[in-house]
Amino acid sequence: MELPSTISIASSLFLPIVSFFLGIIYGYEIRKVSARLQSRRGPWLLVPKSLRGTLGVTRLFQPLYDIIKLLCKESLLPSTSTKGLFRSSPYIALICVIVAAAFTPVATYSHLASFELSLVVILYLLLGVPFAFILGGAASASPWGVIGSQREAELMLAYETPLVIAAFSIATMADSLSVQKIIDVQATRLPFLLLNPLAAVAFLVAIIGKLHLKPFDVPEAEVEIVAGPVTEYGGRLLAIIEIVKTFLIAICVGLFIALFLAGGLVPGYDKLFSIPTFLLEGLLIVLVMTMIHTLNPRFRIDQALIWYVRVPTILAISGLVWAYAFRHFFPAFI
Repeated sequence: MELPSTISIASSLFLPIVSFFLGIIYGYEIRKVSARLQSRRGPWLLVPKSLRGTLGVTRLFQPLYDIIKLLCKESLLPSTSTKGLFRSSPYIALICVIVAAAFTPVATYSHLASFELSLVVILYLLLGVPFAFILGGAASASPWGVIGSQREAELMLAYETPLVIAAFSIATMADSLSVQKIIDVQATRLPFLLLNPLAAVAFLVAIIGKLHLKPFDVPEAEVEIVAGPVTEYGGRLLAIIEIVKTFLIAICVGLFIALFLAGGLVPGYDKLFSIPTFLLEGLLIVLVMTMIHTLNPRFRIDQALIWYVRVPTILAISGLVWAYAFRHFFPAFI
């Protein structure tokens, strides 16, 4: 097994920066599309000329401005909280997403993605994020934080099952746990979105739950439990949590493109063409998730668990069975 070189690892350290700004753009798209679907304006893409002296030309980076504002504020720790765990939980989640971003290809680029177990590494690191939120909420000593952590733990079991099964269905079809190898297999054949749509749908629904978009935002149900696990967070610690969420959406979307859409590669075109293709595919995926988020009411936690068992998990298992059958009966396609 060939390990990435030192230069390759160093060059991959720039990927988290790219992923962060992709997450900012995706966050803006979620806000803007949600607002328009609800007959609101949302953040301006182009600010009216009369306001540009104050607000600038565009508010495309509004999610970034919100994070910067929080970074300038003081973090207050609840007196009854377990302060060490409460303070460290956001940083644990941040480390997980930064390392995961280095392994997740952006427009097919990531030297670390060629590592044979890169898919397993990404899935484990993404699993660390909800664990960190659960610990932080439980350590806050807030009843809303404890209830939110309990809901997060239950929902995590629901969405992680189809997500992992769907991901390994694709690994089975590509005969590799390397994300780069999975992309390369699709580059010479058809994308796995067409070869295994069952796994694709299951994976997409799973990441909607992972991102806490409706109808699966039960851990942070504002009208019920304020903000769930992050209720007692503010200032710089809340900014770290918002940075984690920004990374998380970019990583989830990038992983979906890598596993099911060949990382943005288009057969017959130069690799550079994958950059605009990747961006377009990412925006379309976020558009679909935002429409689901905006047009659906929130599930209760029991409804979410039952629905995940009955629909995405069954789809993911069917996709895994299909993957084994496909490799046996149609090996020429993969």
